[in-house]
Amino acid sequence: MSLSRKEFLKHGLFSLGELLITQERAPAKEERTLRPPGMQAGRESECGNCEMCVAACPEGIVRRLDGCNGPVIDLAFGSCRFCYFCIGACPREVLVFPGEGKRPRLGIARTGAGCLAGGGCFTCSERCPEGALELVWGTGISIDPDRCVGCGTCESCCPVQPKAIRVEPLE
Repeated sequence: MSLSRKEFLKHGLFSLGELLITQERAPAKEERTLRPPGMQAGRESECGNCEMCVAACPEGIVRRLDGCNGPVIDLAFGSCRFCYFCIGACPREVLVFPGEGKRPRLGIARTGAGCLAGGGCFTCSERCPEGALELVWGTGISIDPDRCVGCGTCESCCPVQPKAIRVEPLE
């Protein structure tokens, strides 16, 4: 499907309007659990729920969920810059530094319905800090699974609702 500039802007405005309408509704229960960088698998129950990682996150994406042990990442508020402030704030070492030169993977981006890339939207591919997304003109977005670290930049900047690209947990 090929969109003219006028049609693309029209779709963008409709998506923005839908976003404003859906933000007033109660949020749907999240079915995925993305963890902050350095989260040690199997140690979620050792988290003392101190929320120091939540306070340390400059992006405001590290959150606590009722009924869920340990911190989670909520990409509705932004993306992970891998600053590791959350790790430095963790007093129980549930979050640990990945090691020199290593970068943890939080998840992997997946495209879904509603993507405007086939018509010329390149918002996510333009902003991906890892260069993992490539716009394939007339088709959509191609994701390089070896380069995607699941930072969520693509999801947080996607202009449509529901998001046409989402980061899914690795497990």
